[in-house]
Amino acid sequence: MNENEMSRILEYVRSLSFDLQKLREILLANLVLIGEIPSPTGEEQNRIAFLEERWAEYGLLDCATDELGNGVAILPGQKGDSTILLVAHADTPFALTEDHTYSVNSSRVFGPGVADNSLGVAVLSSLPLFFEKLNIQLQSDLCFLVPVRHLDQGDQEGLKFFLGNIKNPVDAAIVVEGAQLGRLNFRSMATLGGKITCQINRRISQESAINVLCHVVSRLNKMDLPQENHTLLTLGAIEGGVSYKYPARNGELKFQIRSNSGQTIEKITGVIYNILDDIALQPGVSAHLTPIAHTSSGGLDSSHPFVLAARQIQATLDIVPQDSIYSPAISAFAEYNIPGLCIGITLAENINYLDEFIEIEPIMKGVAQLIGILMAIDGGLRCKTSTTG
Repeated sequence: MNENEMSRILEYVRSLSFDLQKLREILLANLVLIGEIPSPTGEEQNRIAFLEERWAEYGLLDCATDELGNGVAILPGQKGDSTILLVAHADTPFALTEDHTYSVNSSRVFGPGVADNSLGVAVLSSLPLFFEKLNIQLQSDLCFLVPVRHLDQGDQEGLKFFLGNIKNPVDAAIVVEGAQLGRLNFRSMATLGGKITCQINRRISQESAINVLCHVVSRLNKMDLPQENHTLLTLGAIEGGVSYKYPARNGELKFQIRSNSGQTIEKITGVIYNILDDIALQPGVSAHLTPIAHTSSGGLDSSHPFVLAARQIQATLDIVPQDSIYSPAISAFAEYNIPGLCIGITLAENINYLDEFIEIEPIMKGVAQLIGILMAIDGGLRCKTSTTG
């Protein structure tokens, strides 16, 4: 795509966020309908069923679920000789038993999972109608994918299954997350998420499993992590026991390691195994590491045309850039040599807590950003009412 074509896209995008405002209520209505359907990892079928109905209503083709339960639909392009994949994961970290009632005021939407990732799913459910209302048509086919089993122990299973079984090649991919607006992730860090479980044989030892895990935490915190690889160890949760007056027989520690280097992940994992071997020397005490989720490092260079175009579009919309270029969502695309980006739609707070909320005002700017990036990847500005060169 030449500079003149990119200039035309930027000019169009400047006015697009204003044009989209008249469609905002459609998106907010879809957001509430989607968000109030509980969708914990592994139990996303009701949310997927709603999406299939909405996509069929908007005239998409091949609205279906694949063998794993992913929601898939196609918006045909004028030529259809290439495919852009749009992805927004269906699952949230909230159980079926949580109250999923959403509330909306003049500036915010509140509800569990509203940012992660009900808003992303709502954008994918609404975008076909927006294209129709705005007379936008791409040359490329647009494949909508709402994968299941994405978060935590799901380990992006739905996305990986789709990429491993797709019949037609994917030329580019965009992951849509509800937050944060300004993120532009195009690389993935190597990660390992896991849990350390401890069991105490009460006939042999009166030790508490929680004390043992606290010892593990103490040793992990004393490790020297290589700063040059942006390595981070996060201790996410620790739990165990059933009573205040008895030593805990069982305990569990959840953690994640992130690094630019897969070798660093392997070294830290080796240290963890050594710590657990030392613990096993105590009579009546056992501890085990169970890997849960793993991603590889990879992705695009900062000079890639997709990255440069996305940054131009964000700057044109006065979107303040976020610092990090990394997202685990990119790792699956890197494995299949698919150029991929991950963007956010609006600003949010208290993500993954029950009092999670998003800001309404920036949403349509985030959608305009997405449409602009799609046009840039597609190769130009193509509206049914426009004259194209």
